[in-house]
Amino acid sequence: MKRIFLFVLITFIPNFVIGQKTLFDSLKVDKTTKIIGRNPHYDKSKTYEKYNFIIEDSTKIIDFINSIRLDNEVPNSLENPNFKLTVVKNNKEVGSWTINPTQKSAMTHDGKTYKFDLKQISDLNKSFPLKYFHEVKEFSTKSEYENYLTQQKNNPNFLFDYSPQFKYEGSFEIEFEKSSKFSSPKAISEFLTPYIEKIVEKNEYSLSYVLNEKNKNNTNQYTMTIRGPKKLFKELKVKKLNNENWADTIEDAYFFYKQ
Repeated sequence: MKRIFLFVLITFIPNFVIGQKTLFDSLKVDKTTKIIGRNPHYDKSKTYEKYNFIIEDSTKIIDFINSIRLDNEVPNSLENPNFKLTVVKNNKEVGSWTINPTQKSAMTHDGKTYKFDLKQISDLNKSFPLKYFHEVKEFSTKSEYENYLTQQKNNPNFLFDYSPQFKYEGSFEIEFEKSSKFSSPKAISEFLTPYIEKIVEKNEYSLSYVLNEKNKNNTNQYTMTIRGPKKLFKELKVKKLNNENWADTIEDAYFFYKQ
């Protein structure tokens, strides 16, 4: 049967028996490695919290990896709420799988779904219990986030985080009066794009029409939102139009801890 690969450095784990389908193929295990099963943080009802577990001992992790199995492939499906099975190394999530407890299936990193016997993990909470919490922090710069992350790594209860992207420095708006020339957001985008790409590359900005209160309530105009570097806000010049409402990007990061 087909084997499922986890794309991380491969060493240390004994070879699996050919023909067995496994949730993990192999994994370089060290003292920073953790296997975490948890109810998703967004599930306020904590539906499957009773299954939560964390394995941190290297020998126990190897035993877990060698024993966990998937069955035949089935059509893709995703329960809500579901259960997360995660590999963490050096306080970074390096692989995550979605378990559908009711459907008894698992969606793996490659986007395929397989039958999964929930009994393989349903009792792990008894031997490796986990209670966790998360916090959401706002950051306006990458360095601000990285400094905070470094501090968290000194906390023995810190597990991992979901980092902000900081793809764009900020955003601003341009208002277009509705006309035959500017009859739709698509027409405006086609008009604006050449002006923008004289200043920045395609991958350095985004241009969108956001259905905010202004656009919903004032149908005689279209206000376009542009995300990118402040250089674009300063240098973009379109006749009779003004660049307005520059706002620095503020992004969220999620930090997860053992209780």
